[in-house]
Amino acid sequence: MTSLPGSNLEPFASLADHLQQITEALAATSTEREVIELVLTPAVEVLGAVAGIVLLVDQADQQMTIAGSQGYEAETPTVWQESSVQGHVLIADILRMREALYFEYAGALKEAYPDLESRTGGLAAVANATLPMFLDDRPLGVIVLDFTEPHHFPPEERRFLKTLSAQCAIALGRAEATRMLEARVQERTRQLEEQTRHLEEERAAQAAFVAFTEAVGSETDLAVLAGQVITVLQGCFPGASICYYEEEGNLWKARVWSDNLGPEQVAVITAGLPVESPLFLEVSQTRQPVFTNAWDVQVGGMDTSEGFAASAAYPLLVNGELHSLFTVVLPIAHRWTEAQQALLRSVGRSLTLALERTQTARQLALRNAELLAHTRALAAFAELTRHLTFTTDPLVLIRRAQEVAISLLSDGSAMYFTLEGERWCSQLQHGSVRSAQLQAAVDAGLPYLETHSLLIPWTTGQPYFQDVSDLDSGQLASVVEHISATATLPLRMEGTLIGVLAFVLFDQSTWSSVDRVVLETVVQNLELALDRVAKIRRLDEERTALEAFTRFAELVGSETDVQALVEQAITLLHETCAVEAAYFERDGDLFSATAWSPSADPTLLPHLLRGFPLQHSSIALGLQQNTATYIDHWRDTGLLIQESGIYQAVGGYPYFVNERLESVLMIGSQASALWDDRSKGIFRAVGRSLDLALDRARQTRMVTAQRDALDVRTRELADSTAELQAFSYSVSHDLRAPVRHIIGFLELARKTLDGRLDERSARYLDIVEQSGKQMNTLIDGLLDLSHAAQQTLQPGVVDLNALMSEIQTTLLPDLLTRNVAWEVADLPRVWGDRGALGQVLTQLTENALKFTRTRDPASIRIWADDQGGAWRVCVKDNGLGFDPRYQDRLFNLFQRLHRADEVNGTGVGLATVRRLILKHGGQVFAEGQLGGGATFGFTLPKEGPV
Repeated sequence: MTSLPGSNLEPFASLADHLQQITEALAATSTEREVIELVLTPAVEVLGAVAGIVLLVDQADQQMTIAGSQGYEAETPTVWQESSVQGHVLIADILRMREALYFEYAGALKEAYPDLESRTGGLAAVANATLPMFLDDRPLGVIVLDFTEPHHFPPEERRFLKTLSAQCAIALGRAEATRMLEARVQERTRQLEEQTRHLEEERAAQAAFVAFTEAVGSETDLAVLAGQVITVLQGCFPGASICYYEEEGNLWKARVWSDNLGPEQVAVITAGLPVESPLFLEVSQTRQPVFTNAWDVQVGGMDTSEGFAASAAYPLLVNGELHSLFTVVLPIAHRWTEAQQALLRSVGRSLTLALERTQTARQLALRNAELLAHTRALAAFAELTRHLTFTTDPLVLIRRAQEVAISLLSDGSAMYFTLEGERWCSQLQHGSVRSAQLQAAVDAGLPYLETHSLLIPWTTGQPYFQDVSDLDSGQLASVVEHISATATLPLRMEGTLIGVLAFVLFDQSTWSSVDRVVLETVVQNLELALDRVAKIRRLDEERTALEAFTRFAELVGSETDVQALVEQAITLLHETCAVEAAYFERDGDLFSATAWSPSADPTLLPHLLRGFPLQHSSIALGLQQNTATYIDHWRDTGLLIQESGIYQAVGGYPYFVNERLESVLMIGSQASALWDDRSKGIFRAVGRSLDLALDRARQTRMVTAQRDALDVRTRELADSTAELQAFSYSVSHDLRAPVRHIIGFLELARKTLDGRLDERSARYLDIVEQSGKQMNTLIDGLLDLSHAAQQTLQPGVVDLNALMSEIQTTLLPDLLTRNVAWEVADLPRVWGDRGALGQVLTQLTENALKFTRTRDPASIRIWADDQGGAWRVCVKDNGLGFDPRYQDRLFNLFQRLHRADEVNGTGVGLATVRRLILKHGGQVFAEGQLGGGATFGFTLPKEGPV
């Protein structure tokens, strides 16, 4: 501990002397402890304090810790305890105000901070001085002096204490800076030592890497590479046991090892160590080097008296896969250092690079061999198929492919199987299978499910290569022992499986990657050739079908007679396909022939005319799918009519009407049991053409019937319209004279009886007069309706704005006593008859005025909407409205939805509007609610029929 020279302070005559001495002593301090002791001791003794304490603030968490104290008894608690700054209100105030606080008499501290003792659990001194310490505005803590007696702090003591706290803060800052500098120096020294060690380890690892690289050169033999690794590692780790392992089954077996291993140890590691051994298991799971200082060497095959040694295992990865590994077991009592681990990693990386180079070289060599085989296969296939450009027989192409494959393989045989029912049938074979019994089994057909070598490629769609044949299905083991390997590949035509190609080898027990490339290349090119054949056949069929379709269309022309159409189809099929044909139509549950070839068999024809239940025939299932159906080997299908056995193959084309089979076109061949593609294509084309012709005939008959019915209806309507017009005209003219007489004579009666009529008689005469006038109005309406029906429109451009202005002017005299609010929008120019449209707008406007007589004001709005191809003209009012349930009746003759005492009218005006608008090619409409007003209007096409 640093202290003032001498222990007696009496020689110092004044506080300034003490302060000078303390300042000089602080200059020599370097630690926080020295500074605290040097400041606290003189301050207590000089001022006569009973005790003193220094609390420092931790800048990180603002916690106060006791850095040093003097004079306090351990068993007596004080108010100066370790806590947070904010938890001690006195110290918090001092640091916040940056000023010292002095409490000179008993109870002064309690008066200022009454809760201090209860919060800290300690006792306050009689007198106290607490001084803050700051360094560059950073609070460092406080110096506290406690007194047991009242103590007055004169100005010179306060200056002394203030200067002392400032000097203490400076010294503490200097001590902290010294400590931080020493820590940095130590950290830098540690870093330099670490860098030096790493450089030495890297230098050693690079030396080992260079030594291994120079030793192996361009070597690609794994055994040689492993031996070179062992040589290099023995130089790096003298006395170590080193082994190179490869995985085989569930064992890691040593392939190369160091020469310091005994025969027993070599026997153990070459027999194999379990993959579950901890060291090997960890390497397999982590794919990282593993170092351990406690390997069970007995388990590892390195038997020693101690039993455990430091060991390491390094995995050798090629393309991310664990290829092999090598182990290093150090002599007993040795431990792995970081330098040794780095050295082993360096050699391991070198060996990994060499293995990757070896793997790449092998892959390139294998790839070159495969490419060469691929090229040879392509060349051979091209040579054999050069003269087969126009061949359309798939079997010829398959035979050529077999020849190509066998010529590129060792001694063997090739077969082509197709699935027929539940057996694999051989269609082609190139080369002998060298066994009469096996050949007989192949010729008889192999069972579908039991022959796995054919079933697997058929169900998976992938090639299946085997080193042991299973063609015998377990039943011909004695006759396939001479077969060493088999390969079966699925064959497709336009993506659809058609069969399986099988290849067997007699002298070669395994399939090399080159052999696989040869077979896969041959099959790929064969499939391309088969696709070409399929396209050629399809084009030929389409051309033939198109010719048949065209010829049938030319023959039938616009014919609509069903019998004639069917006979033309039968004739065309006989001429193009050399088949006999018949056409059957449904008659209840039976199908009876209605047309047939002239050469039809006389014994079969009566059965066909009599009819038969087609649904019981073997061809029915296909016909119900609404598609052309072909039955090969007809005689073997169980004949419904035995006489039909004269045909070897039968086909049918169904004709449905409203999803119900109504008729069938049948063909039969006596010459062949199999339908060829050409005949199928022609039959489909003729059947489809006949279907179209029959449909056209049905539609023609329907159109003719509808036209005839329409003509009859048109004539009936014309007659009805003429009668109605005649009736309307007759009624209008014949009724006008009697009504005129009634009104005239009624007026004469009034004059004659003038003054002699009582009130009741006068009212009777008024009723007769009103009825007569109503009759005249009704007659005028009927005449207008009749005129509207008969008048010829004279279309032209009509300005609806001008027309509406004229209507308003005409109606103005009748509206002088009414309050009417008009809202007429800008109306368009339309195409129509001006007089007729004026009559329509007048009627709609008068209708609106009539239904708004009880409204004040009456609101009438007129506008038009552009609907693209038509104008929609609307007249809306706020009148009585109508029940929307009856809006369909509004435009009918004599239809009224209001009583006569509510609104007068005849029920003819809106019917006249409808008649005029219909003649313009438009429509009328009405919208409204009872009591909520109504909207009446019409549409006019912009290019109407007028």
